Amino acid sequence: EPRIEKGVKIFELTAKKAQWEVTPGQKVEAWTYNGMVPGPLIRVREGERVRVIVKNDLPESTAVHFHGLEVPNSQDGVPFITQPPIKPGETYTYEFTATTAGSLMYHSHHNATDQVGRGLLGAFIVDPLVPAVHYDRDYVWISNDSLGGFTINGHGFPATGPGRAASGETVRVRFMNEGVMMHPWHLHC
Repeated sequence: EPRIEKGVKIFELTAKKAQWEVTPGQKVEAWTYNGMVPGPLIRVREGERVRVIVKNDLPESTAVHFHGLEVPNSQDGVPFITQPPIKPGETYTYEFTATTAGSLMYHSHHNATDQVGRGLLGAFIVDPLVPAVHYDRDYVWISNDSLGGFTINGHGFPATGPGRAASGETVRVRFMNEGVMMHPWHLHC
């Protein structure tokens, strides 16, 4: 959960290595935010002020890009262009107003194919001020295809788990692809 200071929602992310169990008994070395793949869900409301403090405990530089969010250029997370890379042991603070409602992502933008493939990714949900639709259940689905093979939310089959819904419920599924391959979505019934 974020903390709130003077109306700003503050999230802390530590980029670090961790052993991650992709499927039962299969562990890989992952690069994580807060020891998780994907990283913690960041959820705010449209118009809220957001601060994301990133500490780098990795053996190389990194940065965070907030994909799909309209942020000041200095907060866009592109090393050597909009900010210096976050070197090992350093901390960098991003701050902006969440103006774009939607199902968005955050991920590394430094050596990105490697770092995102190892697990440096997460969902960033900006809820609209006025909800457009009603739903009973809300699922986030982040696909990746590097860390231990094809994964959904950091896990491979059979560890992916089902999405559940009761008869008559409206379900929202937010699809995000952080892999390098396209994967058409389809149901397995």
